[in-house]
This record gives sequence, C-alpha cells and structure tokens, in this order.
Amino acid sequence: MSTVTPARPRPRPAAARTSTASPRQRFINVLLLTVIAGTCFSVLNSSAATTAFRSRLPAHTLTRLEDTAFPLPKLPFFGDKRNILNQWFVKRSWAWVTAVYVLLSVTLLAFPASAPSSQRASAPSTTPAIVNGRAVPSTELAVPTGHLYGSLRRYLLASLYWFYLTQATWFGRSLGPSITLRILRSSGAVCVPSAVSNDPLSAHAAHSGLESTEPGHAAAGAPLVCTGAKGEYWRGGHDVSGHAFMMVHCSLFLLELVYPLLPALFPALFSNGTRSEADRVRRTHPIIVLAGYAAVFVIILSWWMLLMTSLFFHTPMEKLTGAAFGFLGWYVSGL
Repeated sequence: MSTVTPARPRPRPAAARTSTASPRQRFINVLLLTVIAGTCFSVLNSSAATTAFRSRLPAHTLTRLEDTAFPLPKLPFFGDKRNILNQWFVKRSWAWVTAVYVLLSVTLLAFPASAPSSQRASAPSTTPAIVNGRAVPSTELAVPTGHLYGSLRRYLLASLYWFYLTQATWFGRSLGPSITLRILRSSGAVCVPSAVSNDPLSAHAAHSGLESTEPGHAAAGAPLVCTGAKGEYWRGGHDVSGHAFMMVHCSLFLLELVYPLLPALFPALFSNGTRSEADRVRRTHPIIVLAGYAAVFVIILSWWMLLMTSLFFHTPMEKLTGAAFGFLGWYVSGL
C-alpha cells in the first residue's frame, strides 16, 4: 500500500513576499536620512560650531584687524546664513509654496484632460486614486476633483500649523508667543542686548525676554520682541531649527499636492504599464505638467536646503526636533 506525500507549497517569489514602499514612504525616509546624515557629518567635522556665533554688533563699531591676525576658516557659501537662497527662499518658503499651490490648482481647473472619443459615452472609470490616504474614484481630470478639495483643506491646516508654530518670527507677538518661542524661553534662553545700542533694553527685560517695564521706555509694559533689529539676540535654551522644520513641512505638503501627477511627470518611474494609465498620462495638459515640475523643483530645493541646514547650523537635537515638527505638521494637515 503506497502512501501519497502531499506536495509542499512552492515558496512565493521575493517580489510577492515584500511590499514595495510607496513614493511617499521613500521620500519621508530620504528626508529623515538627510537630517541624520547631515547632523552626523556636522558633529564629526564641527561645521555647526564654526557658524554658531556671529558678532551682533554693528560692523562700524568693531576694530578692523588684519586678516592674518586671527585666521578663521572661510565659510562655504551655504554655511553663511546671508547666502541668497537662505534669504530669498528659506525665509520666504511658505510664500513660494503658496504660489506653487495656487498655480497648480488653477492649471488643474483650467486645463482638464479630455477623454478619448471611444470612452466619452461610457461610464466614468472606477479605478481608485489615493486622496489624502483614502481611495476615491478617479475621473477624466488629470487629478481627481476630490484631491483638489483635499488639498485646499490640507493647505489651510498646514498654514495654521506653520503660523502658530513660528508666527512670532514673521508676524510679531500680537497673538502671543509662538510654540517655538515658548520652547526657547522655557528651556532657559535669555535675550541679550547689544553692547552698542541707542535704545538699550532694561536689565529685567534683557534677562527674562518677557516685557520692558522701564517707566521711561516708550512702550513700557509692551511685549518685548527679541528679533535682533537693535542688536539683541537669544542666548542659550533649545532653539528648534526653523529651517529644518520649514524644509520638511514645505516639501511634504508639495509632495501630497503633486502625488497624483507623478505618473505624468515621471512616466518611466511611476506608470503601472497599463493602457488606461498611458492614455491618462498622454491626456495631461502640458501646462499642468510644467506646473507639476515647478512643484518638484521647489521640493528638490527644499531637500537641498534641509541638507545644508543639517550640515552647518544648530545643534543635533535642535535639528532633529525641527524635522520632527515638520513630520508632525504633515500628519496634522492630513487629518
């Protein structure tokens, strides 16, 4: 009597066992690795310490010495906070993001993709598209209409998050100190006045950073903003890296904005090879593609400035907390 041995199940191919990470997951990993790698490099080479202190005194009050008296290492272009990209891109990054968001939204509404004649009378496609983490039916537009509504909600939430996290830097303290300023002050930072100033801060205000209480001060009792306009500056405490936060925050928002357009922008990388997908890519208007490339350019520039911030500025913990606030903003704006 013979026995039948059951056949062993064939092992699944490696491609079937492991799920491929989405472009979103890959980009988040790239941002995280950028901060970690740049921070490690700066610690090993002490590049952040080289740019940590700059004189806050007016240049005309300083004694000019020969360049050879105290030789200092020459800062690289991106190690100098006065470089043009830092002044005109990073410090105005949300304005650039807003411009790209408006441009892409207007072009998506103004140049909808037209369906092929053989499909105009047929029912709309039910191929799902991902909008804010949820599957929605795709339409004949280059981007589903639901994605535009979701992007508007995401933009409003991301703007509020950015405003309340950093608004003291850009908008003063009319609504109270920002979250980052509260962290800075609660961690022991003091506002140090300039040694040369026509309007010196009171001793109490300078060492508390709260408000000026001098009777003769023109704004007695008014909130004191330590902006550096008169030479004053914050010293000590935990200064959350606003640059790291903004670059992560901006790049992730723009990634979500152009996410449905990735097959049209990079067909060789993101197309699934189906005929319907190829038709949809061909029907995407060239103006929409150009607007999408503009968003991708801002994303790449944000990543580059995130790398430069990680290499040259702030302490390791300040850079990590800044990036963490950026990832948190991406999560909050997607709720």
